[in-house]
Amino acid sequence: MPILVACDELEPGMRLFEPIVSGERVMLQGGKSLTAGDIDVLKRRYPGLSVRVGDPILDDVIEFEDDARERDAASFAQQRISESMVDVQQRFSERASLQGVNFDAIHAAVAEILEYLRGHRNTVALLARSLDPANYLSTHAGNVFYLSMLLGSAVQTYVAAERQRQTLARGLRHDFASDLTPLGLGAIFIDLGMLPIQHVLTSDKPLSEADRQAVLKHPNVGADMLPDNFSAVARMIVRTHHENFAGSGYPKGIVAEKLHVFSRIVRIADAYDAATSERVYRQAKSPGRVLWEMSNGPYRHAYDPELMAVFARLIQPFPIGAKLHLQDGRYAVVVRYNRHRPFLPTVVVAFDADNRPLPQADMEGPLCLEERPDLRVRSFRGEDLAYLYNEQPPEIATREGFRTPIEAAFP
Repeated sequence: MPILVACDELEPGMRLFEPIVSGERVMLQGGKSLTAGDIDVLKRRYPGLSVRVGDPILDDVIEFEDDARERDAASFAQQRISESMVDVQQRFSERASLQGVNFDAIHAAVAEILEYLRGHRNTVALLARSLDPANYLSTHAGNVFYLSMLLGSAVQTYVAAERQRQTLARGLRHDFASDLTPLGLGAIFIDLGMLPIQHVLTSDKPLSEADRQAVLKHPNVGADMLPDNFSAVARMIVRTHHENFAGSGYPKGIVAEKLHVFSRIVRIADAYDAATSERVYRQAKSPGRVLWEMSNGPYRHAYDPELMAVFARLIQPFPIGAKLHLQDGRYAVVVRYNRHRPFLPTVVVAFDADNRPLPQADMEGPLCLEERPDLRVRSFRGEDLAYLYNEQPPEIATREGFRTPIEAAFP
């Protein structure tokens, strides 16, 4: 398995483990040995990018966990949903009626993906990322759908219990209460109402007051754009996907007891993907930072704690092959995930304090950081991770307004 290397750590001669893709265009082929020119282009065009490169020494001595199945599932879901959204976005750009969109085909795509995910049970959420900002809405739709399906599948008993609690009908059948199809349909279309104002996603200027009001209204606008015969539950998800568990969301500020469990699931998936995506007006936050902020940090009040506890176990902040800087100065490579405590994976200490490969005899591990409290992680990709070891949670964040779309989405 490869190791994950930031652009500023790349060196000529390193071999790409997989292709680098922007949109549908392959920028660099997998297996290519990088030249100085390749590295200069990557640093200039994608400064925050990390790439997977082969490490023949570690491959020979360490057995890495293979997460290819999780990657394939994420890629499949994102690609199919993106394909399904093409007709919607094209018709809107041509100012044509969405009533002509083949929503039956989209429903069939959701059913196909649900069946695929049932046959490929994943315990780790790995997301596909697009390097092309023009593809943000379709990529975001695919990722929110995938995360929502993964979380929904992991909490089906909770989903059924909550739907039965909230319904007016007595004795709601378990198979109906746990059906995730409406969740998938709603997750796909949560940002339909952003299509009329998608210019705000590619501008680095603060939102005007008119744009800010339009962002606040986009859940209702999107719900109203859907056809009359669309799933009522899915429409409700679109309308309420920015409502917070603490009742502090928009557009209505619905309290937790009245907020549908599917809306709570999508709220988590939407916020996580938005915060970890690169935007023109701000850099992406790291998965670790976002996961901590949502589960233990200043935004923890916005999300259902029962769902967030499960989501935190699905998300892996450190990918296989990630190079972690330890408190003692050395560097360790992640070789296996920890499904119960994701911030404490199994690693091999393989680089010295100067980031030079250690001789095989001096390597340490594999060892689980959960069993080695003396080995704390100092940083990952240059980000100080001291917040992971704070014993007291920070104050709840409050904000009366927002200046960018990401502030409207997260928390």
